Amino acid sequence: MISGPGTRLLEYVCAFLLAAMVVFLFIQVLGRYALQNPPEWTEELGRTAFVYATFVGAALAVAKNAHMRIDAVVKLLPAAAQAWMQVLIHLIAITFLIFVVYQSAILLPSLAFQPLTSLPFLSKAWFFAAVPIGCSLMLVYEVLHLWIYLRSMRQGRAGRA
Repeated sequence: MISGPGTRLLEYVCAFLLAAMVVFLFIQVLGRYALQNPPEWTEELGRTAFVYATFVGAALAVAKNAHMRIDAVVKLLPAAAQAWMQVLIHLIAITFLIFVVYQSAILLPSLAFQPLTSLPFLSKAWFFAAVPIGCSLMLVYEVLHLWIYLRSMRQGRAGRA
């Protein structure tokens, strides 16, 4: 588990995004059922808050080592093999995240001039930027986990980083 001011900030960002999502959806439901005329922007902002909360929350889960893992086969291996398997798993995650960040960064400029439907002054790039932002944060935490794990392996006390 990686803790510190950055991780704490991610917790606050996630809490803010969830609160914003609740407010937007409350306004949407109130407008739909009480006023019979829901504001269109609430649905789009609620969806955007949801997507950002998903990717920032995934980064927070990486920081706290809270992602679900299936490690039944890994636990059958000898201790040394388990340690190197953990290194391999981190390297695969890092490679995948680099690929996603790169591909999503290529896609963003093509969305820069496409406006959101109900908020035409905002581009769709703001909506889809959640992917490279969240995956970049996950990448940072995966690299930190790998560094901590390799350091603990070198010192002879490899465990879950």
